Amino acid sequence: MKTKLVIYFALLFSVFMLSCSNSDITKPVNETEFSAQQIPGCNKPISLAKINYLDSCFAYTFNDTLKVEFCVAGNCCPDSNRFVTDYSISNDTIFVAVSDTAKNLCHCTCSYIIHLELTNLYEKQYLFYCDYDSMFLYKENIYK
Repeated sequence: MKTKLVIYFALLFSVFMLSCSNSDITKPVNETEFSAQQIPGCNKPISLAKINYLDSCFAYTFNDTLKVEFCVAGNCCPDSNRFVTDYSISNDTIFVAVSDTAKNLCHCTCSYIIHLELTNLYEKQYLFYCDYDSMFLYKENIYK
């Protein structure tokens, strides 16, 4: 009887071990983290290393985190907390949409800087598209 019980537990243990093989275990996938903010003030200089000398309003750094800064034009009043930014990623393409939520309160236009950060990106190269208030703004190749 003891022998049958040992054999039964050995078979049960073997079935358990086979069902827990590495091929059945899925690794958790880190989701991309996104943050965006408007740099306060009108006509501030870009702080990241410039990569496009024809356009001094687009710059990025890409190590562990992709940091992008670019300019958008908007009414001078108010000059903070006025832009809403959203993103999506499809394969090696990053789509960013920026919308101006402020009403035009004065008769001047400023250039504002949007600062984005994306972490947990796995590709070494991306195509970056930016749309501002339904108008195409940037299309840039970004390299790690």
